[in-house]
Amino acid sequence: MSDTMTTVATPVADIADKTRDRDDLLAGVRAVAPMIVVYAPFGLIVGSAVASSANPLAAWLATWTIYGGAAHLAVLEVLADGSGWVAAAVVGLLVNARLAAYAAAMAPDWRSAPLARRALAGALLTDAPWALARQRATGSRDYYLGAALTLFVAWPTLVTIGTLVTGDWLTGTPVITILPALTLGTVVVPQLRQRPAAAAVGAASVTALATSSLDAGVALLTCAAAGAVAGLVAERRS
Repeated sequence: MSDTMTTVATPVADIADKTRDRDDLLAGVRAVAPMIVVYAPFGLIVGSAVASSANPLAAWLATWTIYGGAAHLAVLEVLADGSGWVAAAVVGLLVNARLAAYAAAMAPDWRSAPLARRALAGALLTDAPWALARQRATGSRDYYLGAALTLFVAWPTLVTIGTLVTGDWLTGTPVITILPALTLGTVVVPQLRQRPAAAAVGAASVTALATSSLDAGVALLTCAAAGAVAGLVAERRS
């Protein structure tokens, strides 16, 4: 009798787990949907920069390989200046170096996840899904994946619309110099209530002041490294 009850209970528990995972996934989709509105102007501007590049098709395909609006814009700008793909790749990596701090903050929750899921989470890592998942007490993995997968579809769509509809007329507007920072700030600033995020931003800010006289690339790399280390240390202590 006991064995029969155990056999019945196991499928029921599996069904409950799958239902809970699906609910968390859909909750992530719903949570990130309003943020797509925040990202829309930024995506249109990146699309405009793609349209004005020397090779629009290659620049458009980079929407997935670079997967970061600020980094994408920086890479296109370096290439437009004729500095070559090596310099462009280095700049793109420097701009996206903040993701190292995000990954360090996520590591404890994802350490026990299957390798394939960890690889997917890493490939989809960007500001909004990370920020949303940090607010989630339970089911944060599936919640994160729901948000991240939704943005992974929405962002290229916004860039494509910007490429096809706006053309290159947005690239000369002054707002593009501050829009990446405004978009990033809208997403990340609410996370400053959490110690690892606050530590990362604080360390990067102090380092930025200390390295203000250095070359911009060196200063950016130093700030990113300081922020990543501070975030990791704060995460482990908490």
